[in-house]
Amino acid sequence: MARTRRWHPGQESDELIFAVCDRFLNQMGSSFNSGGNGGDKERKGAAAAVAEWLKEKCGRDDLTRERIYPLFWEAVRRNFLFLQPPRERRLAERLAERFNLTPTEDDSVIQVVNAHADDAARHVTSATADLVLDLVDRVIERRRAEAPKGESPASVHIGMGAGFATMMVAKRLAERVRSDLDCPPLVLHALSAGGFLVNEPQKAPVTYFSYFEDTLPKVEYVALFAETVVSLKEDYERIKKSPGVRRSFERRREIDIVVTSLASAHHEHGLLVKFLTHLVEEEVLKDDVFKQMDDAGWMGDVQFRPYTKSGPLIEECPVRAVTLFELDELVELARTDGKYVVLLAGPCGECGAPKVEALRPLVANPDLRLWTHLVTDTKTAQALAAQADDE
Repeated sequence: MARTRRWHPGQESDELIFAVCDRFLNQMGSSFNSGGNGGDKERKGAAAAVAEWLKEKCGRDDLTRERIYPLFWEAVRRNFLFLQPPRERRLAERLAERFNLTPTEDDSVIQVVNAHADDAARHVTSATADLVLDLVDRVIERRRAEAPKGESPASVHIGMGAGFATMMVAKRLAERVRSDLDCPPLVLHALSAGGFLVNEPQKAPVTYFSYFEDTLPKVEYVALFAETVVSLKEDYERIKKSPGVRRSFERRREIDIVVTSLASAHHEHGLLVKFLTHLVEEEVLKDDVFKQMDDAGWMGDVQFRPYTKSGPLIEECPVRAVTLFELDELVELARTDGKYVVLLAGPCGECGAPKVEALRPLVANPDLRLWTHLVTDTKTAQALAAQADDE
């Protein structure tokens, strides 16, 4: 007797799975809008209705009500369904008030994501990716308004920083772009080489490019192939002029949107801390390097560039990152009309440690306001606001 092939939702086409989800959610929406509150009964009714529709329209009498639910899990696996975490608007307004941030009609400038502590880092990155796409639309609208009639707007250029959080943003962004047929052409720039750990190449911006390989429209790339950091100013200037790096620096002014995160001083998962520790272990640097930076008031870093409460920390840091923008240049970019700098400020994506102390100078000091849009979580925002209240 021939063995019957076992059904699996992975066998079904994208078209069918999307149609099932779309119809099921519309059916549920109709039930709730009409006053239905039967819970499981409503869901079973929606699933049965979809199964009946599949039987009539597609001749699929094998897709019973019970098989509708596995198709949803398959839709999640294929990235057809995207959850958007709720925002705490009042808490965002409280932050703006406490730190005397310029009032704005744009309620996306500060986004406070309301998510469970264990999942906060992940949801901050997904909210950031969604925000980046909104800013892409904003760039395109501006260009259409300024362009001669009939002329198509140019590509939108996005600069991606190094680190675990930005990597997660890139993944979500690729998933969104892949399912957005109206997304304009994009060009991704690596802000830094960002990689030195042979076992963690995924944190280097150039590796994010692979997430976008099968997207439409086709995404273009501007890589940065250089040492992550150098020890002398002379070396830095020499590397910037080298053939593999010079062109990347020349094209940095094309960038419309910068996406970056931050790291706390001494945090074990911060890339600058890891690099300095590596150099100490290799006896390239003396082990008093961290004390020197602490004595200078080191609070954190953005793209390997450390800062204190008052501004960039330059002389006391023994290495210099090869990055398209210094901290003061990011501040200038954030003040430029039509340019955007998005700062992720949720907890560490690897261990969940908060970054409140590192974030505070970037919010409180106008000279370190290197962002136009800030995305954080409720726990961080509450702690930040509470510190301001205590002063």
